[in-house]
Amino acid sequence: MAGTSRILVADGDIEWRARIAGGLASPAHEVVAVAEGHEALAFAQREKPDLLVTELALPDVTGLGLCRLLREDPALGHLGILMVTSNASEIDRVLAFESGVDDFLAKPFFARELLSRATAVLRRSAPGRERSRRVVSAFQPAVSLHENSGSVLVAGARLELTPREFQLLSALMRESGRVVSRLQLIRTVWGSDSQQAERVVDAHIKSIRRKLGDAGDCVETVRGVGYRYAETGAASSRTGTDAEFHG
Repeated sequence: MAGTSRILVADGDIEWRARIAGGLASPAHEVVAVAEGHEALAFAQREKPDLLVTELALPDVTGLGLCRLLREDPALGHLGILMVTSNASEIDRVLAFESGVDDFLAKPFFARELLSRATAVLRRSAPGRERSRRVVSAFQPAVSLHENSGSVLVAGARLELTPREFQLLSALMRESGRVVSRLQLIRTVWGSDSQQAERVVDAHIKSIRRKLGDAGDCVETVRGVGYRYAETGAASSRTGTDAEFHG
């Protein structure tokens, strides 16, 4: 059906699985629910859904392991991932975002919040979600970001970023040469009322740098403040390592 988003739900708890699937069911959503990670992986690779809502603790594999496998598949670069769990520590959240998760929701939650979070991830991951915009960096190797297609090119080669990573890089490139605080990034990407920890931003930046490869130094850490996208040339010494999480 045209205009319908396909959502895959993976949760080993039958009650929660039914609750999540029911909360997302609408004329605009086609929802499929499975109990195990291997079922979710097979379905995603075969049917290419738009969104995965997965429990962190699945019966056969961890939700983190499932997310890593999905993010390794270039054909699923568009897939938005929302992770839910009843037992989430800060390190769980950080690991989740490092594994490519776009948003994280702790159980129990209200159906309206689930739907709102899912809709937001779908909107960010949709290929034509924003007005046509192209941001080009003079940094070498050249990095270009195309907001209309949701694509990033490094030296002409397409880079596979998660929707959250794309939003973060876009926010930094639009303010090229200026420092953007972690709080600003949280408000821009996760929303003004988000409770996401600053560590989540750091985890995403770490992943973006890794994927950028030789161009990774264009994202500079400004200690104790936030990040800056370098306009030209070699960035100043990159200090955006795990040690920066306390800054």
